[in-house]
Amino acid sequence: MKRCITCGKMIKDFAEFPCADCGTKIARCKHCREVKNPYKCECGFKGP
Repeated sequence: MKRCITCGKMIKDFAEFPCADCGTKIARCKHCREVKNPYKCECGFKGP
């Protein structure tokens, strides 16, 4: 299980991808991806 970077929920079904700026792995839940909630990486990079 991973924690969604946007909503903070522990999730089993997630998408994981590298940050476009620093390469840190980012995990997001299906809901946050579908409604395009913004996220912020630990490096400060923000994405939709």
